[in-house]
Amino acid sequence: MFVNCPHCRALVATDPATDLPPPFCPECAGPLRGGAADVAGGDDAHADGRAALDASIPVPAADDDIPGPHRDSWWDEAAARGRSDDAHSPEQTTTDDSDTAPTDAAAHSDAAPSRDAGDAAESAPGPSAAALAAARVAPLRGSLPGFLRRREGAPTRRDWRVPAAIAGLGLLLAVQIVLADRARLAGQAGWRPLLTALCTALRCTLPPWREPAAFTLLQRDVRQHPTRPGALRVSATFRNDARWPQPWPRLQLSLADVDGRTAGVRSFSAEEYLGGAPAQAELASGETATVAMDILEPAPDIVAFDFAFR
Repeated sequence: MFVNCPHCRALVATDPATDLPPPFCPECAGPLRGGAADVAGGDDAHADGRAALDASIPVPAADDDIPGPHRDSWWDEAAARGRSDDAHSPEQTTTDDSDTAPTDAAAHSDAAPSRDAGDAAESAPGPSAAALAAARVAPLRGSLPGFLRRREGAPTRRDWRVPAAIAGLGLLLAVQIVLADRARLAGQAGWRPLLTALCTALRCTLPPWREPAAFTLLQRDVRQHPTRPGALRVSATFRNDARWPQPWPRLQLSLADVDGRTAGVRSFSAEEYLGGAPAQAELASGETATVAMDILEPAPDIVAFDFAFR
């Protein structure tokens, strides 16, 4: 069996056992346990029985689900609307007066004391569907875990610890990658200053800077030895024009005869062209050094020579 909702006029199924509608309309959430007119819409044979049953049945236990401040007003409003619908229903006006007189009299006698209250409730604005939905959800908020309940009015603060930890780990990974490849990167002029500062702070070592082309030859001379026949005296002065200190280079000397043919080529270490171990392991940037050594003449009539740094 179905009844019409007095609020939205939707069809609502009744309970087959008690022939009563549910406490609230599933469409608009309005109260359905009102007067006899709220369950109207069935056949005429059960109209009188439903009116007498509704007049004598107290508030059902299911109505306890209605929020306390609105329970009485909803009940009175639904009852008043049900009585007004019964008074204007065409079915009751066409029913035999002998059959409906006792029931109507009982209904009017029972409803007489509460008519004024029903009129007052009818004039008062009833709760909306949104208010009813909020009332149903309100008890659930207290059962939510603390991390799911939003603090209203409290300022939202962004936790900076997680982004800071991610940035720190990323920076540490980048430093480890650079340090692992510092032997190759140290040979590049763009990376050398960064690696120098990094290894100064972390106390690590870098391979020495090597740039043979940055050695500039300032003076050179090869001539016959004044006191030893068949020997040559070699002298030269060079400067380190690189940005960083460099180890002492190897000095390569090439000799040629009058025909332009190469008579001999040899590469000398720092101990050989300095006459002993150098006082410092590296030649600083802008620093000069003087070379002086005696060598045997590889062939007679040596007239040309060339110096190169390796």
